[in-house]
Amino acid sequence: MAIKQFSLGTILKFRKQQEDLARQKFVVAQLEEKKVQQTLHTLQQELNALIQSLEIKQERGIVAVELARYEERITYLRQQIILTNRELDSKKKMVQQEKSFLLKKSKEHKVLEKLKENQNMAWKNYQNKKEAAMLDEIAVLRHERNDNGNY
Repeated sequence: MAIKQFSLGTILKFRKQQEDLARQKFVVAQLEEKKVQQTLHTLQQELNALIQSLEIKQERGIVAVELARYEERITYLRQQIILTNRELDSKKKMVQQEKSFLLKKSKEHKVLEKLKENQNMAWKNYQNKKEAAMLDEIAVLRHERNDNGNY
């Protein structure tokens, strides 16, 4: 007598929750990376505009104090760009880690889904064979009764 194996429903549900959580973390990591990319782009645009403005002022003539302020701001922006590039690298690594983790959880979930399908199919086949054997036995018993003259 075969007994149906334990249900994978609870484990499958747990794995799905883990996959969903991993997907959320991946999306958050992507958003954080995009935010840092936008910050970097803004800093680069500001630096380029400041350098162009300084070049124009230098052609027309610029006071030393104003030149010093421009140079300080340019130095500051370059430092910020370096820091933001480092942060962007860190965010890119985080996105890759979260992506790998999501893929792992997704594979685990799919494997369990397939296992559950196989388990259910095996159980259904077992039930069908059992039912067929029972129907065969009923048919044999009826046939024996009919041969004996009993109805």
